[in-house]
Amino acid sequence: MIDLDRHSTGTLLCRLGGADAGVLSLAPKARREYIALALVMLATASLAVLSMAFAMTDGLKANPVVGVLIGLFWGAIILTVDRALIINLKPKGGKGRMFLMIVPRLLMAALLGLVISTPLTLRIFNDEIAAQMTHDQIAAANTAAKELASGDLTGLFNSKNAEVKKYEEIVAGRYTYTAPGLTQAQQEYDKAKTAYEDKQKDAETAYRRWQCELYGVGCEATSKKRGDGPLAQALKKEYQNRKAEAGQAEDLMNTQQSALLNAQKQNSDDGETALAAAQADAEKQLAVLRPQRDNLQQQLQALNDAAQAKRQDGLLAQLVALGHLDDQSKLALIAHLLLAALLFMIELLPVAIKTLIAAGPTTVYERAEKLDDDLVMKLAAARANREQAKQAEIDQRAIDSEVRVAKKVQEKVEDLVTEIAMVAVDQWGEEVRRSAASYTHQQQPPPVQNGGGWHPQIPGQQPGPYNLPPVQNPPDKNARQLGNSGQGGNGQNGGGGSQP
Repeated sequence: MIDLDRHSTGTLLCRLGGADAGVLSLAPKARREYIALALVMLATASLAVLSMAFAMTDGLKANPVVGVLIGLFWGAIILTVDRALIINLKPKGGKGRMFLMIVPRLLMAALLGLVISTPLTLRIFNDEIAAQMTHDQIAAANTAAKELASGDLTGLFNSKNAEVKKYEEIVAGRYTYTAPGLTQAQQEYDKAKTAYEDKQKDAETAYRRWQCELYGVGCEATSKKRGDGPLAQALKKEYQNRKAEAGQAEDLMNTQQSALLNAQKQNSDDGETALAAAQADAEKQLAVLRPQRDNLQQQLQALNDAAQAKRQDGLLAQLVALGHLDDQSKLALIAHLLLAALLFMIELLPVAIKTLIAAGPTTVYERAEKLDDDLVMKLAAARANREQAKQAEIDQRAIDSEVRVAKKVQEKVEDLVTEIAMVAVDQWGEEVRRSAASYTHQQQPPPVQNGGGWHPQIPGQQPGPYNLPPVQNPPDKNARQLGNSGQGGNGQNGGGGSQP
């Protein structure tokens, strides 16, 4: 058996559980805790894979291969989410802060647990849910049939079908013809028969009263005296009158009966002709009514087939069926809740375990992690100080380099300005000498003798040294600045004066 504590797989599991490999090297005893936490996370991810695979195959009727692939993708998502929920769940701050950290994670884990546990619950109770869904589908079909039967289309179909049956009866010979005279004869006969029966009853009643009075039997409100007395004679006369009326009524009834028999015979003779005419008319009506009835029947059948084809058997229908099972049986409700709670608890385990660890006393791993964090902060501070010192040194070197460059540039500029100024002064001196020589040569008078020698004499000038003409001033500061700007580099022509 592989020892995960020392195997490389154990390191991967520890990292999956949110542990740091560097901290684990300081606290190797904590490896088992994080390996166990990682295995729990893998278990929840495996349940998520099964849940999504069942949801895809049972609910969406997807191909099993596609369902498994989507289930694996869903399991990877759940594993990532679980790791994200627990990786930063650490004891920080007071109880209020811990509460704010734990509650959102528990709520999210609970939501994931409900989503994941539902398809698994439906799969486990699949047989019971299928049976209940059958009942639900039958009830839905009956409801749809009732709605269809009470609709306008069904009413129109029933009306057309009744007409078709009526004309089919006529074509089959089941046709009753009744002439107008037959109806009247029947009514008169019935009336005469009723009158005869009433008269006959009256005659019979009068006869019984007469007999009772004659023999003193004591019935029909007689005097209870025997003999053919005046009262008996009166009752006898009343009986004879009633009997005569009954005879007249019987004669009238017999007359009406003879008339009725004659009318029936005539109706029978006319009925054959009427039947032939009615059958011909019925054939014409059926040629029109049958296609209409069949079309309506096809429409009703299409609606019924569509209602049957739309019988729901997806996840929602399964949930509804499971709810109906819960309503019908408390035992089913308890089993459903227990199973859902079990799956829900399994999905909630990673966050719950991490929450209990965070809420408990400080572990060895947490102490080692704090030491590692302090070391990291110290190293980071030292690295930052080194980087800062290095940057300061680089900045100082840059400043020193700039100073040296500036000094060299300044010295170079001073040398260049001095050279330009000297060139300008030399040019100025040369111009002065040339101007003086030219002026002296142009203004020299004819030679006169003075004291035994010839000397040039300028009119209006006292004897003595030459009076030099005014010359330009030497280059000033502006000239030096002009030379510094680069114009003095032109040699003899770069000065402030012009070449004579």
